[in-house]
Amino acid sequence: MVFLNNLDKLKGLGFMDTLQSAAKELGGLRLPPELEPLEVAGSGKRSITFRANYRGEILAMKVYRPEVIDAYRKKHDVNIGVFEMSRNRALRKIPELLPYVAKPMAVMGHDGSSSLLFLQEFVDGVILKELAEKNNGLPESVLEAGETIVLEAELHDIHDLDLGYDRILVRKIKGVWLPVLSDFNEMPRSEKPSNPFSALALKTGLRKKTHGDRRNLQQWRDFSAQCAR
Repeated sequence: MVFLNNLDKLKGLGFMDTLQSAAKELGGLRLPPELEPLEVAGSGKRSITFRANYRGEILAMKVYRPEVIDAYRKKHDVNIGVFEMSRNRALRKIPELLPYVAKPMAVMGHDGSSSLLFLQEFVDGVILKELAEKNNGLPESVLEAGETIVLEAELHDIHDLDLGYDRILVRKIKGVWLPVLSDFNEMPRSEKPSNPFSALALKTGLRKKTHGDRRNLQQWRDFSAQCAR
């Protein structure tokens, strides 16, 4: 077991300050010896993601914040790592969505043997918002793919995807820009409404389960048009 809550050891291994800060923010990291964090790739309210080397393969290592682990267990009675893995797998099982969904690898630490983390394909891309700003709008391939993602997910009764234009990644595949889903730990509002009004709207059909996803897609279009002006 490799312990990464000793900052002197981090410095001795040549890690950057950002890695030290991330480890400290997570209350320290307990990792299997074959898993080596290389750099911080991103930080969110539920987890910090590292680019990591696992047995010679570069992967995304998503380590969950302790308070979020506790909150999901108490409020939803789920292990957030296992929950995210299951959502990721469900979308990867849809053939039409394979180009748009990061490949899930493994959950570690659900048995307490290490920090709770989720290993996933490392997506080498940029934030959709940044692409729109630099490109004076979004390529049509991105907008069309967004429609495909929401439609296919809806057909398989999967909703409330993390499609925020300021969070989702896009990458170039064979010269074509495409969005790729890599975050699956947000509890679907269609299954766990945040308030009684939302619950009633869903129950009566006043709000469709796809409401959130369709709203996000419209924000893609609106922001793209804004950048094209």
